[in-house]
Amino acid sequence: MRILITMCYLVHRTGAEMFTRDLALWMRNRGHSVTIFATAFGDMADELRQASIACVTDVADMAARPDVIIGNTHHETVRALLHFHDVPVLTLCHDRSADHGRPAQFSQVVRHAAVDENCAERLVHEFGIERQHIELLQNGIDLTRFLPREPLPVTPRTAVVFSNYASHDAQLEEVRMACAERGLALDVIGSGSGNHLTDPAAALGRYDIVFGKGRCATEALVTGNAVVALDPSAGMGGMVSAATVAHARRWNFGRAIMTRPITRQNVMAELDKFDAQDAREASTWARRHCGLDAMLSGLEHCVRRMVETRAVIPVPAEQRAQEMARYLNDWIRRGNATAAHTGIASLHQHIAGLQQAFNDQQRAHQAQIDAWRAEVQRTAEHATELTARLNEAGSHLVDKDQHAVELTARLDESTSRLADAEGRARSELAALRAQLSEIHASRSWRITAPLRRMSTYIQTRIQPR
Repeated sequence: MRILITMCYLVHRTGAEMFTRDLALWMRNRGHSVTIFATAFGDMADELRQASIACVTDVADMAARPDVIIGNTHHETVRALLHFHDVPVLTLCHDRSADHGRPAQFSQVVRHAAVDENCAERLVHEFGIERQHIELLQNGIDLTRFLPREPLPVTPRTAVVFSNYASHDAQLEEVRMACAERGLALDVIGSGSGNHLTDPAAALGRYDIVFGKGRCATEALVTGNAVVALDPSAGMGGMVSAATVAHARRWNFGRAIMTRPITRQNVMAELDKFDAQDAREASTWARRHCGLDAMLSGLEHCVRRMVETRAVIPVPAEQRAQEMARYLNDWIRRGNATAAHTGIASLHQHIAGLQQAFNDQQRAHQAQIDAWRAEVQRTAEHATELTARLNEAGSHLVDKDQHAVELTARLDESTSRLADAEGRARSELAALRAQLSEIHASRSWRITAPLRRMSTYIQTRIQPR
């Protein structure tokens, strides 16, 4: 089957652009011949062409008639169906309010689709399309790229705002203050913040809590993050739980459920609902229901049914003229949207180039910052080691000081005892001397003196020679 997919431009890798990329690659892998028609292409075109997908900026460049047109944006879809005037068309509404989300209302349009209930409501209430004629074809995630992360910790440590619309403004500051108060380190991923990642799948596993909407929220859920529905451009909802994930998915984790302002108190209230087990159950549901294969298989079945039942759409010339008149009247009333889109697309290409240069420079600065942080970490670890050794040496010194104090106390005690003993000995000696002096001074001592001398003489005479 030859498929023509229309898109206003493929530059920034927004949700609609990534939907187009995934759709084209998946259909090509299924054996279909795929061409993408867009006003402007960025580096995504190189990836698509490497996968044998044609990328054109003028439908007149196509030599072969497509079997079906899948229209993602209004004006490009109209240009394609006017060129291939009998090809069946499926239109996709990606946005509740943007001009590109208006459906092309021509007889060639066989089927309408919406990415969520909010967009489906737009088709019903603004354009009178019956709900039973609208397919719900939601964003599908490539589960081979977004692999499950390791289990979440009991207490979260890191968070990220995952949005191309997030910039360093008051709303982001509210989120930052709430995270700081709950002890969470916060990063921001997205082109609006200057930190655009071509492969967010590799980064999501580093975070415990993700603030996001739409496709970003879905990618985080299938990865296993706890998700808070929030986007600076729309407001905030709540922490996605196992009980609410199915309902939130039908509304694409988008504006319809983001009914509260972004304030520090509101964000902290949702952070306090973190439950690792509940987040794991929500992720299990998301991996079962939000995979790319399930969604695109439904889309493929829809377009096959269109081609099988209405391969050619013959439109009478008078009816086509009426439809063209209605379209041109609306086109004039709204202004030259095609020229505006062309200018915007060119501007987007220029901005994308500047953004890429800025991102490259920021990554270089970030690498230097990371190197400095690593050096600071090593220095801090060395300082901690030295502090531990110093504390250990101090502990030993305290022990030795204590031992010295004990020895000094014992020495003082021994010295005191020795002094007491010496005092007693001196007292006793003095008493003995006094007694001896009294004996020497006594009359009996004087009377017995001759006897003592005679005794001494006799002893010396009788000693053996």
